[in-house]
Amino acid sequence: MLAPAPSEASLVVVCCALLLTNRLPRHRFYGLMSISNLLLMLAQILGSSTTSATFSAGFAAFTGWLWWMGGGGDEIKRGLRLWAGRFQGIRRTAPVGATF
Repeated sequence: MLAPAPSEASLVVVCCALLLTNRLPRHRFYGLMSISNLLLMLAQILGSSTTSATFSAGFAAFTGWLWWMGGGGDEIKRGLRLWAGRFQGIRRTAPVGATF
């Protein structure tokens, strides 16, 4: 069974310390925790611990959602709007004499 890497645990401790001292914005903290949970989930999948991997996937999704809703995804949202603005809608209708 693979155990979580010590570097991952130290990342969590450092991020929590930075959050508590107001040196790290909440949305960045949630983003780092989401990435950390994803890495933990991959390690658990490789170690055949599917129950733990399920919990890690849930925590990764939840912290990813908190990151997105907390302002972490603003640059991505702006980029998607710019990208979607290039598309023009074209109305396509069936020919008048077409029968199905």
